[in-house]
Amino acid sequence: MNSVRRTYVGSTIYHIYLAFLHILKNSPDKKTNRGDNLLFLVESTPMIESLIPNLKKSFFRDVHIISERKDHVADLGKFNYAFRRRKKLIPYLEAKHPILKKEKEFIQSSDLFLCDTDSSKSYFIYEFGQKGISMIEDGARTYRQRHSPIEQYIKSFITKTPIGGGFDREVKTLYAQFPDRLPSALQKKAVELNIKKEVAGLDAETKQEIFEVFLPADSFKVEGDNTALILTQPLSEDKMIRDEAEKIAIYKDVLSRVPPEMNIILKMHPRETTRYEKHFDNITVLPGLFPIEILELRSGFHFEQGYTLWSTGLSNLENVKERFFLGKDYLDKISVKAVRDLIENMVIEN
Repeated sequence: MNSVRRTYVGSTIYHIYLAFLHILKNSPDKKTNRGDNLLFLVESTPMIESLIPNLKKSFFRDVHIISERKDHVADLGKFNYAFRRRKKLIPYLEAKHPILKKEKEFIQSSDLFLCDTDSSKSYFIYEFGQKGISMIEDGARTYRQRHSPIEQYIKSFITKTPIGGGFDREVKTLYAQFPDRLPSALQKKAVELNIKKEVAGLDAETKQEIFEVFLPADSFKVEGDNTALILTQPLSEDKMIRDEAEKIAIYKDVLSRVPPEMNIILKMHPRETTRYEKHFDNITVLPGLFPIEILELRSGFHFEQGYTLWSTGLSNLENVKERFFLGKDYLDKISVKAVRDLIENMVIEN
């Protein structure tokens, strides 16, 4: 039986989940012929390698971890990385990760999907861009124009580095939940990949299979009906704010907005290291290494309210009755302009 070949390159738990849905949407048979799929994960989410055995059970032939941008800059130097990236990065990464050369023939003959086209994934754009690449959305960041026309010109013709966000000419197709909300320049290459629509078409067995990639079947329960869900974000880890103490102060204020009679479930972001249970009493803290969207795959998870600063994961949940996006209330705390712009311009799906 001939199988379609696909190569996926991502860096987050959310990217893995979207890759699952894309595979199932575009497979000849969702049970017996999901294609010959290869996954590269950029090393940015702590402990993500622990998922590899489960990822290889039925969705991917193999999974490989590759190094992240900060390592490349440190090893190549800032000047080389900024102005000679195309020339330096390919031999450097193939020496650092020999699997890239070993799998090169497969990648070249496969359909290639990048979950965003940021600088850590430059190798795939430089080495395989001529064949045409697809991009799978990267959450809220995909729905805003990150660079001005002048910045795009500089990246394209002077530094010759990827623009990102789907704007690179090598990206021929962009899979997004809401194609009509993308920047106008991207809408012409957009194809819908909507989480809610795809999940609605899955049978119970497949939903359970996806759930158990990330969590054991009996890992936890949400007790009672009067429950609030808090989705946190890596504010201090990604240096969006001054320090962890400021992050704790922000989430203390967020928690103060939850009605006192409600049970609070706090879901950590996969890249977070904060120990919330040391700072807050009477809350349940869920681990970070699963996409919040998988709680839609099983019955028994329902939340009266959901709170986040700007996580699109909250929009993706049907089992949250009332949603609160609070990022604009804390703009004065956030030091990264790109994040402030994202919060001010994001489109909320209620």
